Amino acid sequence: MSHDSSVALFSDNSLVRCYEIEKLDNNARYSEYGLTRGELSDLLLDMGYEWGEVDSVVVDGWHTTPYGVSVGGATVPFEVGDYGHLYDVRANPLAKKAAFSPYFDREYSSYHHIAGHIYSAYCCSPIGRRGEPSFVLTWDGMSFPQLFHYSPGGPLECLGYLFPMSGFIYTYFAVNFAPYKEYRPNDLSLAGKYMAYIAKGHRQPSLLESFHAIFEKLVARTGTVTTHDQMLEFERALLLKLVFRAKASGFGDDDVLTTFHHFLEEVLVRTLAARLDELDKGPRNLCYAGGCALNIKWNSAIRRSCNLAELWIPPFPNDAGSAIGTVCCDLVAQHGYESVDWDVYSGPSIRDTPWDSAGWSTRDCTLKDLARLLHESQEPVIVLHGRAELGPRALGNRSIMAAPTAPEMKVTLNRIKRRESYRPVAPICAEEDAPRFFDPGTPDPYMLYDHRVRPDAAERLPAVCHLDGTARLQTVNERENPEIHALLRHYAELSGLPVLCNTSANDLGSGFFPDIRSVVEWGHVNYIWAKGKLYTRTAPVD
Repeated sequence: MSHDSSVALFSDNSLVRCYEIEKLDNNARYSEYGLTRGELSDLLLDMGYEWGEVDSVVVDGWHTTPYGVSVGGATVPFEVGDYGHLYDVRANPLAKKAAFSPYFDREYSSYHHIAGHIYSAYCCSPIGRRGEPSFVLTWDGMSFPQLFHYSPGGPLECLGYLFPMSGFIYTYFAVNFAPYKEYRPNDLSLAGKYMAYIAKGHRQPSLLESFHAIFEKLVARTGTVTTHDQMLEFERALLLKLVFRAKASGFGDDDVLTTFHHFLEEVLVRTLAARLDELDKGPRNLCYAGGCALNIKWNSAIRRSCNLAELWIPPFPNDAGSAIGTVCCDLVAQHGYESVDWDVYSGPSIRDTPWDSAGWSTRDCTLKDLARLLHESQEPVIVLHGRAELGPRALGNRSIMAAPTAPEMKVTLNRIKRRESYRPVAPICAEEDAPRFFDPGTPDPYMLYDHRVRPDAAERLPAVCHLDGTARLQTVNERENPEIHALLRHYAELSGLPVLCNTSANDLGSGFFPDIRSVVEWGHVNYIWAKGKLYTRTAPVD
């Protein structure tokens, strides 16, 4: 409810729809929940259900209770479950809080916030679908990385935290150095920018060694952390020492930021691998969720270095998946469902909103026609297709697509998106062709791993090649998204490349464009493709 809020509707153990508030009405990114009861009822009607058909209501937990939600100008209190900052090994993450709310006019249940991450990761995974046991790792902004083990039919086992650093230490450190000194430490947009920025710096071994020494000394002196207050106290002391050492090092801010990123990556990978080596619990599967699971560099390091049988990260590992996760908690606790059916394209459909079409022409446009336009015009096209994707990444249905063959395209896309020049533009590629252009090029339908652009492909794909030679790849196959896969195949027939630029279709600070009108009002492209129609500006913008 506090940010990245959403409403998810399930029928038995199948996800019907999940509407993130930021993806409705061109709302702000990271929107809080603020729907009136009438608006919630209308949202359910859009999903195909009436309020009276809802059997049970479940609300995500948070670190204060009652938690006040601003609805229609008034503050509505909700009794909610705890956050789950630090679970004791004897804790029950599925501890439930039940209360009555006049807002719902009925009773509802609430589970720990971290429990939502745990069960969204496992219940949505192919590991859970196969009924296999798995370790589950959660690491978000306000908790240490905590490890669990889940065996179907049995209780969730708490295995303690890996190391005493919350996810927010990443940005708390960054705001002490250029170019992030003017940012708030808990700015939710900062972590992604920082992850991209590290390509500008160099890992400095002497500083890295110092960071490890400071951390290990403080851990040894502090001992085990058992409370949230101790967690905050430890992190403040650690941060002060790390920042002081970095500023005294003489290295430039670029190198400091890059080195700190690698420090956290090394602590994560080494500690996780060592803990898994200590445990004998069957298949070495790992499900991973929490906001830190959006860091593609760390994800790739885990997959590469922890000797896992399988690593699963959902496309909504951050709080965008909390509504799904808290329902999964209830399905496990009350109904025994340990796996759920879902589709990543389960967000809102394109709204049919009236808009001023003056200055625009309209014509039918097949996918083959769209591929030709992208190839010949060398201009970006807004693609609004089907239902919106879940989670923070545009996966083809709410995307700006463009030809990847000119380096100027990255400049153009960053300019119209009002993004920093160092930010990368992601490639979207037909799954079967990805290994030819990217290393490893393994299936990555949700843009969750780091891939290196192969040297012979880098010259052909300059717009999607980051400063360090990597790319945040999305792969698409015919089953997952047949229309976008067909578009890539048509584009390959013309260009020899089954790859396009793919960045999210949104204005700075807002969620995905919900309709054609919001794109027109944004005003930075000449072409919009939606529902088989091409909308072309008659007086092109530069």
